[in-house]
Amino acid sequence: MLEPKNESLLNIEREKLEKINFYIKNSKSKNTQKGYEADWKHFTDWCEVNLRSPLPADVGTICSYLIELATTHKYSTLRRRLSSINQAHRFKKYLPPSRHMEVQLLMEGIKREIGSKQEPKKALMLQVLPDLIQNIDTASLIGIRDKAILLLGFALASRRTELVSINIEDLQINDFGMDVRIRETKTHNDDLIKGVVFTHNEFCPVNATRDWLAAAGVSSGALFRSIDRHGNVKDRLSDKAIALIVKKYIRKIGMDDTEFAAHSLRSGLSTSAAMMGMTEISIMKQTGHKTREMVDRYVQAGLRYKNNASSILKNL
Repeated sequence: MLEPKNESLLNIEREKLEKINFYIKNSKSKNTQKGYEADWKHFTDWCEVNLRSPLPADVGTICSYLIELATTHKYSTLRRRLSSINQAHRFKKYLPPSRHMEVQLLMEGIKREIGSKQEPKKALMLQVLPDLIQNIDTASLIGIRDKAILLLGFALASRRTELVSINIEDLQINDFGMDVRIRETKTHNDDLIKGVVFTHNEFCPVNATRDWLAAAGVSSGALFRSIDRHGNVKDRLSDKAIALIVKKYIRKIGMDDTEFAAHSLRSGLSTSAAMMGMTEISIMKQTGHKTREMVDRYVQAGLRYKNNASSILKNL
């Protein structure tokens, strides 16, 4: 007969389990975690209304949920929701629902019926950037901040969550420009260091960042912050605010703001760099992509009008 474990040993095991769960949870970025939680809540709420068991969910439950969802949502949303449901099942050591043949065939059928093509937002190309920046009122504190956000966001080619997660302590200015430590990354387990060079003109992201820090009077903590109507610098800016800032200045130059989002800064740098002959490797270093698949899309978009066969019409 086994001897009962003493209380101290049980406490040690509980502490180890808590640490294991903590590290497992943080294997994904905070933004990804929020997405999983929102998707899982949507599914469990549906199960509650329809008197179904969410965990483990049987094939009939998953198929019914997906069929109902397909009438109002895009295929990409269904795929993401299913991924979140899979994650919850894996965590509890249940078979992920997508492993069932019926679920796989259903997803293929939905894909054929409603399509899987996503309508991406337009890239904010290099040629558009000067008009955007020149329409910013840099006599105001908000304008100084927004200029820094647009120029640094473009130069870093970062996701909006990565951009707002930057702290002042993550910046290191040197003779060539500025190193920026990106902590909240989607694809990297370790922090990512990105370099931004001095451009020595009115569109210099390094100088725009320094101007913002001087005007805001902050020396530690969040780099980009909200500003109230009295001009007071407040807390860390939300990632959704980046999209609103991009759209604000897109409208100012007479373009359709519904076609642009925060991601337009990231895709704009990537596509513009490809158009100007930058290599895939150099673009991937800046975007932080691990594989070439997504970067190839930017490169192909950038090269679409470079050395294009249709240009022979110029010879007529």
